[in-house]
Amino acid sequence: MNNDLDLVYKRLFLENGMSKHISAFISGAEQTGTSWCALSIAHALNMEKNKVLLVDANGNFSNIESYLKLSAPLYLEAYTQGKKTLNQLITAYKNKDFNILTATAGNNYLLDQPQGRIQIFAEDLNIIAQNYDHTIIDLGTEVNEKNLSLCRISDNIIIMCSEKSTDLVRTLEIIKFIEKTGGNANYNLIINKVNSFEDGYKIYKELSKAADRSGIDIPKLLGIVRIDTRIRDTIRNKELLLTRYPTSEAAIDICGIAKKLDRETDYE
Repeated sequence: MNNDLDLVYKRLFLENGMSKHISAFISGAEQTGTSWCALSIAHALNMEKNKVLLVDANGNFSNIESYLKLSAPLYLEAYTQGKKTLNQLITAYKNKDFNILTATAGNNYLLDQPQGRIQIFAEDLNIIAQNYDHTIIDLGTEVNEKNLSLCRISDNIIIMCSEKSTDLVRTLEIIKFIEKTGGNANYNLIINKVNSFEDGYKIYKELSKAADRSGIDIPKLLGIVRIDTRIRDTIRNKELLLTRYPTSEAAIDICGIAKKLDRETDYE
């Protein structure tokens, strides 16, 4: 980073006392619900009168676009190809304060980018995030050297886990990886797709014991999302859960997590 860019960051982040409020959602296994939770929590934050930006950094098929009916969307591939700026690709969804940067479903647009280009993407996103109360990044199912740049600009790294034994193993691997890479982010855990809060707490206890045996710190438990049959209906119809079934169990769980995240990132 050159001196001129250092000066830009100093003016943006230090002199003005701004906070980024960027949260990156990751998981260690497929079908953990990372993209769906990132989208639903972003929606819940927006319903609490927050200005929210949701960023699709997930190259898998179950990315943000696959859950929404977007009218004439603009895709992030145009940014990586040098055709558009990030600002030009922001799409308003539902209202002007709920904005989305989305990629084409199934196209891992970051995979083929050189590391330097991804670093520039992270820096650009870091600056745009100043315009929002919350920026939610869906990183998908793994943390690697390429998307680690997006973790490093994040205030919160939220790890998704379910009750599958493979998820527990991969969750511990991600926690270890994040500890090695360092950073000043808050680390949190969401346990998704469980039958009850009791089952969720049992999983968290198992993870805590395994982390203790490995000599690593377990992230704080941000929340538990229960299995809800109405989620499948919303995915099939490309509707948001809080719009279609606002009083469902999973909707209540998502709202609780969003309010907690909103409180933790509040600033004066």
